Amino acid sequence: MHKTHLFILLCSTCFFLSSCVDNKKSNDTDFNENVELNSENKLPETLEKIGLPQKLDYLIKNMVISDNMIKTLSSNPNIFNYDLLNPYTNAQNYTTSRSKALNLGIYGADLNYLIHFAQSENSIKYLITSRQLAAQIGVAMAFDQETINKYESNMENKDALITIIFLAYDNVKKMLKSEDQFLLSTLVITGSWIENMYLATQLLPYFDSTEIKTELVQKIIQQNEYLDNMTDLVSELQEGDNIYINNLMKDLSKIDSVYKTFDNKLLTEDDIKSLGEEISNLRTRLIEAK
Repeated sequence: MHKTHLFILLCSTCFFLSSCVDNKKSNDTDFNENVELNSENKLPETLEKIGLPQKLDYLIKNMVISDNMIKTLSSNPNIFNYDLLNPYTNAQNYTTSRSKALNLGIYGADLNYLIHFAQSENSIKYLITSRQLAAQIGVAMAFDQETINKYESNMENKDALITIIFLAYDNVKKMLKSEDQFLLSTLVITGSWIENMYLATQLLPYFDSTEIKTELVQKIIQQNEYLDNMTDLVSELQEGDNIYINNLMKDLSKIDSVYKTFDNKLLTEDDIKSLGEEISNLRTRLIEAK
C-alpha cells in the first residue's frame, strides 16, 4: 500500500512539473544536435502558408524524446522481452505505401529497443527489414551499403549503433520531406512514436524502482503535446476519404481522450494502464494491416 501511495504521489508531482514546462528544449538530445534540417524544399504555396514544413520539422526534432524512453527502459536489462516486437517477417504483408511507412517507423523503434538492450545480433534482421521497406517507399539511400557496412563493423559498440540508426531514420524523414512526401514522412514518425509508447507502457509495471517509474511516467505524460502536433499534421495531410488514415486518426483521438482524463488529478498505475491499452489496440491494428 505504501508503494502504491508513493507512486501516486510521485506521478502527481511529475504531472505538475510537466505542466509547468512551456516549450523548453528537452535535455534528451542525445544524437540530433549535429543534424541540420533541410530548409530548401520547394512546396506549393498553400502548404507553405499553413506551416507544414515547420510542423514536420518539429516532429523530426522532438522524436528523440520518445526514443529516449527506450534508454530509460534499458536501465533494467532483466525486463527485455523479444516477444513485444513487431516480427520482422510481418514486413512482407504490408502492401500499401502508408502501411509500409508506419511499420518502417515501428521497426525503427524496435531497432532502438534491441540495441539499447544489447541485442545487436538480433537487430541485424530488423535493419535489413527496415532497409527493404525504405526502398519500397522510395528512400533506399537512407540505408545505403555504407550504412550497412558501418553497422556490421560496430556490432559491439552500442553507442555507435544507436547513432547509425538515428541518422538513417533521420535521413528517411528528411528525404521524404524533400520529395514533398509529407504524409509518408509523418507516418514513419507516427509509427516510431506509437511503438516507443507501446514499449514504455508495457514495460513500466516491471520496474521495482519508484524513481524509474516516476521518470517514465513523466516522459509518458509529456508526450501528449507531441501527440497533438502529430495528429494535427496527419489530419492536414490526409488525402480525401482514405479509410486507413481515417481509422488512424480515430485511434489517435482515443489515445488523446485518455490523456485528457489525466487533467489535474492524482495518477495511478491504472491510469497509465488505460493509456497503454489504447496504444496497444492501435499498434496491434497497424502491425496486422495489409
